[in-house]
Parts: sequence; structure tokens; C-alpha cells
Amino acid sequence: MARIGLKGLTYAKMASGGDGTAVTYTGGKQKADLMVRANVRYERDNAKQYADDHAVESVNGITGGTVELETASLPDEVTSDLMGYELTSGEMAITGDEAPYSGIGYYTCEIFHGVKSYKSYWCYKTQPGMTEDNAETKGQSTTFQNSKITADLLGVVQSEGGKVDFVITKTHTTEAAAIAWLKGKANIST
Repeated sequence: MARIGLKGLTYAKMASGGDGTAVTYTGGKQKADLMVRANVRYERDNAKQYADDHAVESVNGITGGTVELETASLPDEVTSDLMGYELTSGEMAITGDEAPYSGIGYYTCEIFHGVKSYKSYWCYKTQPGMTEDNAETKGQSTTFQNSKITADLLGVVQSEGGKVDFVITKTHTTEAAAIAWLKGKANIST
């Protein structure tokens, strides 16, 4: 399938879970007009055991990763929610405090043999961090500048003795279903 679109930045703060119980979220929000790019990079434990001059065993599992989001705009409300910054009377205090754990999601539009589908992505546990805040002057021609957020991707165990979950995806036949699925993950009621 060819991806032909990206929308629906959705996020919520982790309320509980991930320690053998299902993760729950609070304060979920969805911003439909922000996404430019989303990259999920997985870190892997990739080790091999050798015997008799060849590889006989291997371990190749996900151990974590990063989620990089690029947005056309990053309103202070979104930044303060994700980073845990205080927003008071229109002023945002950027502090050295650690960002809260959050679930982050989005959806893509895909096309295969002329048929569109919508694939939703939900990262169960992330911890965003602001790494840069750049600006550039307008020159002879306009260059659009985007905002970026990078978040650590962490695993959660949602059942006793269960597997470690990082990301869940679901493919839908309609855009409305993709939006509703993300709202359900972020515990957004409307």
C-alpha cells in the first residue's frame, strides 16, 4: 500500500496501567490540522550466538525507540500538554522538569489498487522532549518552517506475565473510523 496522507495528531497523558494492567489515559486531545511527518524508529536487541563457526541462535526484539513528530504549527497548548510545561495567562514557562508519560497517535491514508484505507497508529507510552527550537529569517523566497517533537518510545506490559507492547495499529475502511479509534485509545468522549 502506498501512503498518501497523514493526519489526526492525538495524544493523552497516561493515567495508570502498563505494570501488568491495561493502560488508561486522561486529558486526551486530537488536533486535526497539525501533522507534517511522523517517524517511529525502533531500537532492537540484535545479538547472535555462534558455535561451530556459525550463528546458531539470535535475539532480535524491540527494546524501545523514538517517535519524531513534525507539525505545521505547535500551539503552546499542545506543547504544554506534551511537555508538562505550565501555561498561564498566555505565557508558557519552559522548565527542566520531565515530561509526563503520554500516548501519542495519528493516522495515514493509504491506497492500493485505487482503494483508499486509513491506518491508525497508537504509541502506548512516550515521553516527549524538546530538543530544538529553531527559526530562520525570511529570505528572497519563503521557506516554511515546521515544529518538531521527539519522544522516547517505551514499552508497557498490559497483562500479567504478558508481552511488552509498544505500538498498536488498525486499518479502517473510512477516515471517520480511524478518527474514532484514536479517540477511543486517548479516552476522548466527544
